[in-house]
Amino acid sequence: MQLTLFRRITLRQIVWAGCLVTLLYALFSRGVYHSDEHYQILEYAHMKLFGTPVEEHLAWEYPLQMRSGVQPFIAWCVGRVLVALGCWSPWLAVSILQLLSGLLSVAVLLFFYRTVREELTSGTQRKWFLVLGFFLWFMAYLHVHFNAEMLSGNLLLLLAALTIRFRRRMEREECGESDSHHPSREFAWGVLLGLVAGATFIVRFQTGFALLGYGLWLLFFCRRWRLYVGMVPGVVAMLALGLLADRWLYGEWTCAPWNYLQENILNARMDQFRHEPWWYYLTAPVLEGGIFFGLLALIATLRFFWKRSRHVVTWMLVPFLLVHFFLAHKEIRFFFPVLFFVPWFLVELFRGAGDRFSGRGWRWALGLLAVMNLGAMCYNLILPTPDIHFYRVVRDYCRDKGEVVALNLSDEATYYSRLQRFSEPARVVEARFYMPANFDNLHFDTPESLQAAARRLTAEGRRVVILSADPALAESAPLALHKIIWSPYPAWVVRYFNFNDWTRFAVRSKNIYEVLPEAADRGGL
Repeated sequence: MQLTLFRRITLRQIVWAGCLVTLLYALFSRGVYHSDEHYQILEYAHMKLFGTPVEEHLAWEYPLQMRSGVQPFIAWCVGRVLVALGCWSPWLAVSILQLLSGLLSVAVLLFFYRTVREELTSGTQRKWFLVLGFFLWFMAYLHVHFNAEMLSGNLLLLLAALTIRFRRRMEREECGESDSHHPSREFAWGVLLGLVAGATFIVRFQTGFALLGYGLWLLFFCRRWRLYVGMVPGVVAMLALGLLADRWLYGEWTCAPWNYLQENILNARMDQFRHEPWWYYLTAPVLEGGIFFGLLALIATLRFFWKRSRHVVTWMLVPFLLVHFFLAHKEIRFFFPVLFFVPWFLVELFRGAGDRFSGRGWRWALGLLAVMNLGAMCYNLILPTPDIHFYRVVRDYCRDKGEVVALNLSDEATYYSRLQRFSEPARVVEARFYMPANFDNLHFDTPESLQAAARRLTAEGRRVVILSADPALAESAPLALHKIIWSPYPAWVVRYFNFNDWTRFAVRSKNIYEVLPEAADRGGL
């Protein structure tokens, strides 16, 4: 039944359904996988638009000028248009950025599909490639995220597709199947490949390791001097564009890639973060991707490298992955650019194995995986991350009110600020992108100074809230406080699926207290 239904579905229907899913994720999926996606793009763009956060409250990388200005500039352009039209909204801006990311992901996925379609020898293989590319849960989730890992992953996939197409054209010409060879075309291909390679690097500097492997592959397996000459102006043009974007972001000429290398590697800034063992990247993909999905992706990737050791994709990805194995600080998101190749790797893994997996047991296993995948897709689509839900709670609270002032201790992490102790000196980093226009956030070093500010502001007739990590502050503070109850999880999740009270972690240390006009001394804060 399952396989019969699958055979009736057309490639066009899969593509349209995939576009619809991508659109839904772009419009309704909110939140970031990692805070860098917020602090190093959205907050930079907000600073350039409105002057906040000030430099003292930006992430530690900003004064060191070690992050690319390309994506903050794109986000700024979107925000600038919205401001000019008089319809600025952080929610609308993020929707537009996610729509742009989703559009690029769909376009590159389909372009790569058309490139490798000749290798997918059956209609079933082609359908599986598109199904996995659009509907594998982590692909659907990540396609719309506007971060450096996703954009560089799309550009690497595009670079691989263009290189495969160029290589095929050259092979056809060498075999006499085509008489259309012109030196100028080879040069033009080089310019195009250089533009994409350069764009990949200026978006995420770590992809330089993949580009190093790509360059070695060109030297060993694609000796085309006109191609090399053409790549030079393409790469230089993109590097110049990156330099201009960094000049716009930091207000002075700087070389962000060198600053990144100097601070993170030469000055060992990366060592200040947590360290992971060398085998972390062999287990983390399995655990974070779902045991079955992550394990299959890992096996398929390793098998592709082994079976197709001379392929350009292997030469691009193996150096990129190996370098990260040797770095002490490891995060699974560093491998995200490789995920864009996983649908192809999975199809290659099961090529020609249809008969062996056609039994009833395998069909039930496939059905179970489909249900699990659908559940993960729905969860990521419907439920916002706790910080996004918190921002919505504050937005609704501030609606139709005058100025609202939030107070918090500098060393307590809130969804609007956190203390970065490893920077010199330690700095309070602010998240102002989602702050309502009538909302402000002030930080204090001591409970006494916070209490004094709360009394003074309340006496001036302002509405004051306290953001605190203490879930029982209302009972112990020398102020009259009303706790605003909030939770990102529906009541039915808390009631039936709150095993070991796991839902408390998102809200227990992120409390909101409204300061009432009357105050009473009841001890220390």
